[in-house]
Amino acid sequence: MAEEEEEQKPERREEPNRVQMTSGDIVRLIIAAPVVFVWLFLGSRIIISATTSTAVLENIEPLLLALSILTIPVTGILGSLFRIGGNGGDKK
Repeated sequence: MAEEEEEQKPERREEPNRVQMTSGDIVRLIIAAPVVFVWLFLGSRIIISATTSTAVLENIEPLLLALSILTIPVTGILGSLFRIGGNGGDKK
């Protein structure tokens, strides 16, 4: 009987590449995603506007300042996103 019970139990495979998100990760994602999306949108909008209008191209400094200010948190967000295992890289 013990052998039958062992055969009936499904085998649980351990998945080493499984990702688990904590509540802190979710909160950071909710805060970080809009910042990154605004940064991408602003960068693309500056490029499109500067290529189609000479007035925007002549007064582009404030737009570039806003983009550079947003670049600081985006760099930190993307840097922590691409960290493997939370240790800053795959060091073996």
